[in-house]
Amino acid sequence: MDVDVMVIGIGGIGSAAVREVAARGASVIGIDRFPPGHARGSSHGGSRVFRRAYFEDAAYVRLLDNASVGWDQLESATGRSLIHRCGVLVAGLSGSTTVGASFDSAMQHGLRVERLDRDAIHSRWPIFDLPENAEGLYEPDAGFVDPESGIQAHLELARRDGAETRWPFDVTSIESHGDSVTVRSQRDTIRARRAIVTAGAWAKPLLLQAGCPLEITPHRKVIAWARPSPSRSADTSAGRCPCWLVDDGGALGRGVLYGIPWWPGQRGPDGMKFGFHGPGTPVDPDRFDRTVEEPEIEWFRAAIDRCLPGVFERPHAAKTCLYTMSSDEHFIVDRLPGAESISIAAGLSGHGYKFAPALGKALAELALDGESSLPIDFLSIDRLVSR
Repeated sequence: MDVDVMVIGIGGIGSAAVREVAARGASVIGIDRFPPGHARGSSHGGSRVFRRAYFEDAAYVRLLDNASVGWDQLESATGRSLIHRCGVLVAGLSGSTTVGASFDSAMQHGLRVERLDRDAIHSRWPIFDLPENAEGLYEPDAGFVDPESGIQAHLELARRDGAETRWPFDVTSIESHGDSVTVRSQRDTIRARRAIVTAGAWAKPLLLQAGCPLEITPHRKVIAWARPSPSRSADTSAGRCPCWLVDDGGALGRGVLYGIPWWPGQRGPDGMKFGFHGPGTPVDPDRFDRTVEEPEIEWFRAAIDRCLPGVFERPHAAKTCLYTMSSDEHFIVDRLPGAESISIAAGLSGHGYKFAPALGKALAELALDGESSLPIDFLSIDRLVSR
């Protein structure tokens, strides 16, 4: 046997799993088609919103509590700046389910939040000019995390504890033998007692080879950056501005428009980052157009100007990324039915990276102990496939 655990895909979640397995003293190798921090999948773009008042489902909050502690610990252990607690504002029209579900999650779990009407939002952050019947929920302990730095930090600690990483490693087959797993590329073969699959948009064919036909679909998404006018620069920085999400019932576009303020030392394009959280266009992750066209830029310009009129210049940079959607837009974190030597985190549906420390721990426990101490039962594969 080559190693105790093999992690296939060492992006946002896989790098955390490698770190957690190595921290427990097990031998581990992480493999990937691409170098860590690459821009072809779902763990790039310089920032990801971190919030705990979770409108997707209150069941995620305890995992987020664990992740929040994990991010702080990772910062302390590496000296890297990873989580920026500038607050998060979730806004919407009166009766918005996004705002309402966020509030319900906060009340159920005793989170510190503040409800604001449209005038209170504008008074505190004058850059916002939302409709008269808008309302919001502000979570001061929330903010954003840096995915590229997080991957580097997790792998740095993993290597300190003896982990090995290898790329490029293009998996051609994965086979479960009950008490072991064999993974092959055209040039190499690795045998492990356990495997963890965190391959993001490339997970579906790997899981099919392992005997699990799971319906998860990569979606093309676009993120954009716009510079504020010089007089608004300070007001759009993380020192004064929260991360924000605006749910206007679909008038701005498909999904919820969000923004992440700029901060000194941010990587990639300058300015505020914008995106639409929600499904995109289904694609083959190896064969889709990564060029962002002018109509897409104009779509962002119009949406931004409706929420923050006169604050930003036209977006000057844009990139594509991938959401790997499950059928119900919730994660799948479990061992494979009939192949319990393989554990997976898949179908993170565009809201998974903030959970990296918690999911890394859960996957390490599934691989080494057969079960996790974290509350992941609601993410079981049972809801999607029959054992």
